[in-house]
Amino acid sequence: MCLYVDTFLCFKQISDLIRYDSCKGEETLVYILTLGVVESYRKRGIAKLLIKEVIKYASSIPVCRGVYLHVIAHNSPAIRLYKRMSFRCVRRLHGFYIINGQHFDAFLFVYFINGSRSPCSPFDLVVLVLNYMRSGIKSVASKITMKHEEKGLKWLKCKDMTRCLLPTQNKRNLASERASSGYDYV
Repeated sequence: MCLYVDTFLCFKQISDLIRYDSCKGEETLVYILTLGVVESYRKRGIAKLLIKEVIKYASSIPVCRGVYLHVIAHNSPAIRLYKRMSFRCVRRLHGFYIINGQHFDAFLFVYFINGSRSPCSPFDLVVLVLNYMRSGIKSVASKITMKHEEKGLKWLKCKDMTRCLLPTQNKRNLASERASSGYDYV
């Protein structure tokens, strides 16, 4: 296995996929450049153990935001391993590898650590939907409250009805009522 602690070179390729916190200053990624197990030793958990050690090492670096790697698109066993280990496939890179003059696609996998996550993680989508629903509920609730208050204004509740001015009454009809009833309104 070959590791590379990356503070700049390959970081550009993945920096848009990691939420950057400017107050934390410099941020780092660990790149697994090569990982291979001799065929006679495969299916014994060696690759998994090596990757766990890399994650443990990267997690011990406070400014490290993730472990990332590339895998050729047709390497199904490796892809299954990374997915089982909670790596996220974040991008397909067309023609990334050139082997014997032939181009092959690669997948970019990331394991987020130290509180880092993708700018558009499932968690962010859930928060976005919940905030949208909450604002919608608040809007509906305020409209219902306003309609309820408007209904309440139509029929003012007053202990002394002679001092209340109903919305249907105005100064003009009060004057005519005063003359016909003989009462003064205050």
